[in-house]
Amino acid sequence: MATFSATLNDTSLLRESMSAIAEIIDETELLVTHDGIRMIAADRAVVAVVDFSLNRGAFDEYNYQGDARFGLNLINFLRVLRRAQPNDVLKVALDGNRFEIKLIGDSTRTFKLPIIDVSKQELPPLDKLEFTTSFEVDSEILSSGIEDADLITDSLIFLVHPDKLTLKADSESAGAELELTPGQPGLRDLKSSGAVRARYSLDYLKRIIKAKKLSDSTKISMASEYPMRIGFDVPGRAQLTFILAPRREE
Repeated sequence: MATFSATLNDTSLLRESMSAIAEIIDETELLVTHDGIRMIAADRAVVAVVDFSLNRGAFDEYNYQGDARFGLNLINFLRVLRRAQPNDVLKVALDGNRFEIKLIGDSTRTFKLPIIDVSKQELPPLDKLEFTTSFEVDSEILSSGIEDADLITDSLIFLVHPDKLTLKADSESAGAELELTPGQPGLRDLKSSGAVRARYSLDYLKRIIKAKKLSDSTKISMASEYPMRIGFDVPGRAQLTFILAPRREE
């Protein structure tokens, strides 16, 4: 395994990223490359795929000596990241068969986590996905729509027309609806050649939207009865994307 170490002054970027990812994935392989750290993995049910990149430019120091791949329990990693104080500097390094994390502030605290073997999962062919609709929505508004729907049922319908986006939840006795149109500040860059409809699990959407702390806006691509791509970008520093499988219409 190639030697690697890096320093990150903004621990919140990694902590908030891992916090959202750990809602879906509990362990994964991380790939160290010349351009940064990358991970792509599916949850155990293969309902959602997480694609995360932490760019080299996000680090204050990045000592790369060759590609390295190692498995890590993300729950344990997140617990360590949550121990960081606001002004702590984070240093990470591969140390033999362990992953070393240092939190440097008023004191220096060192944690070592075991590198683990992660079972390989067959991922959907993400590069083959073809979307017919895309839009960018305010992350807080999307979160509000998800919370509204959670009062009613366990799934959320996305209805997209060239001139309107509707989030709809319905049950036998109740319903909730959120509507946005181009020109409103909460909806930008809506591109759709026609009507699109798909239903998705609220349980997964509630977990995914926790990534709103990374970005004020959420980029979504979808098609009728088709996987949805949900992206949160920190320009020049990180990209976190989820692919969520649709639920069959009831």
